[in-house]
Amino acid sequence: MDSVKKYEFKKLKNSSDKILICPMCYELLLRDDFEHFARCPYCDSPIEISDEIEDYLLKPVVDNWISNQNRTFPGTFPSEN
Repeated sequence: MDSVKKYEFKKLKNSSDKILICPMCYELLLRDDFEHFARCPYCDSPIEISDEIEDYLLKPVVDNWISNQNRTFPGTFPSEN
């Protein structure tokens, strides 16, 4: 069984978002890279989907859903900072 990779992320300046760093070549990978490639587009290293990666990929969807819910039902969900 392969050892579990711990992915690193870089926080974006002036944003609460972050970018994934490839553990092999250290290139910055955007969420869109995962939609089009099962491997790093720079070094061809496989991108293993883990809970950490799923959370990273789903964060914009969840944030958007919470934002829409807060507009519909104000005060229902606390804002994340």
